[in-house]
Amino acid sequence: MERGMGALIMHRNNELEQFKGQINLVEYAQTLGYQVDRTESSQNSKVLRHDNGDKIVVATGQNGHGIYFSVRDDRDNGSIIDFVQKRTGANLGQTRKALRPWINGAEAPQQQQRHHEPKPVPTRRDRQQVILAYAKTEPVQHHAYLALRGIEDSTLADPRFAGMVRQDTRGNAIFPHHDSEDLVGYELKNNSFTGFARGGTKAIWHSNNLAVAKRVVIVESAIDGLSHAQLHKNLNTAYVSVGGQMSEHQQALLRKVFEHAAKRKAEIVIATDNDPGGDSLAEEIQKLVPAPGRFSRSVPVRKDWNDNLQYKQLPREKNPR
Repeated sequence: MERGMGALIMHRNNELEQFKGQINLVEYAQTLGYQVDRTESSQNSKVLRHDNGDKIVVATGQNGHGIYFSVRDDRDNGSIIDFVQKRTGANLGQTRKALRPWINGAEAPQQQQRHHEPKPVPTRRDRQQVILAYAKTEPVQHHAYLALRGIEDSTLADPRFAGMVRQDTRGNAIFPHHDSEDLVGYELKNNSFTGFARGGTKAIWHSNNLAVAKRVVIVESAIDGLSHAQLHKNLNTAYVSVGGQMSEHQQALLRKVFEHAAKRKAEIVIATDNDPGGDSLAEEIQKLVPAPGRFSRSVPVRKDWNDNLQYKQLPREKNPR
């Protein structure tokens, strides 16, 4: 009797593991009325919204389990088991019954309503937390702090910067950092405050046209990028910020950016600050430019491009190649 009970418990536990690891939570959520927000989704995470106002982030743990986090309620998170129970009110037995067709090959009626979506690529827990915190931010059309720095609403509305400048619940300006795979962190800026996402990694902030622009400008901060764009108004220019001194990881990312730029014969403009630190950083960046690449150094008249913007001063060019 005890052996039979133990086997039953093991079977039930194994079944729960199958639910968590084999069912694509993104696809299942669609059967409950959620839709993928492709503007905010990536290979590491899928953002889904419901007409009732709910917004969730779906990721895959390193153990292969699908997991979700509600952006609206920090207590609402977990596996597909939790997702079903909290949204349908089903008990565990009812939840098992609802999920079994998704793992045994039967075609459940709900499956006809879903759109195929690849499961998110597995991520570490610290990156999941960064993705969740970032999902709680919203794109901005106006930001009080950036306005004080001279950044106009029309610059924030530029398609090159759509989604690349956001705001968190505390009113901080948010600038996402991406590596070659996905979002890995973000800068926070406000009056007398500069921060970085807890658990995040510095990579590069860039405009949306980085892969196609004929000119790529490298600046020290995202605000300098916005300032340079507002001063020059050249829509065929892309911007990349390293957020100050570079790590080896950032150097590797920049090298890839430059290699792609060289292939399409785009010009690279090194536009770091007009101070010893900026000159030193410019020398580091120059070493990353491949031999066939075209580059020049553009120096702000004042300390940085935001100072130039606020004083309405244009740059001077030097050291073209």
